[in-house]
Amino acid sequence: MYTFTDPSEVKLIIMYIIRNFSEAIDNGQITDIFMDYEFVDYFTMQKYLDELVEMRLVEVDRHSGLRLYFLTAHGQEAYDAYMKKIPVSVREKLLLSIRAYKKKERSEADISATYRPLNELSYAADLSIRESGFPLLDIHMSVGGKETAREVCRRFRENPQKTYAALLEILTGHEEVHETE
Repeated sequence: MYTFTDPSEVKLIIMYIIRNFSEAIDNGQITDIFMDYEFVDYFTMQKYLDELVEMRLVEVDRHSGLRLYFLTAHGQEAYDAYMKKIPVSVREKLLLSIRAYKKKERSEADISATYRPLNELSYAADLSIRESGFPLLDIHMSVGGKETAREVCRRFRENPQKTYAALLEILTGHEEVHETE
């Protein structure tokens, strides 16, 4: 495995991760992917990420309380000019890590069904379906007791597409709504 000592190489790897993630990426995601290979230690990586922001090669958007990182136009130019300095084998491994990370993240985040107490006698079910990070369905409903809340969550997890299609059918008045619409 490679160990990088040149700060510009480490910065290029960080930019490579941001650029190839292909969507908003937060600090934790960058760190998780970068640290898979331990090119440098965590603190050094964070220092270089901060320097990229200071150099205006990377921009931080503080959307929804998260620090989301993007390449600036200047950062994209630098990336295009110097990206080939990263060895092909390192680029390939990083791309595989990015794809695996995104796949894992999607599978974990696509369907969510949890319940929580509202008071001593009543519970709420929080149900959601997300596709590629975008919410398709978010329902927060009072469902009665704890056992009912558990059952609602269990049934939702078993077939969330059926729930989505049934709700869409009810709300639109169309009887032949398909799950993919």
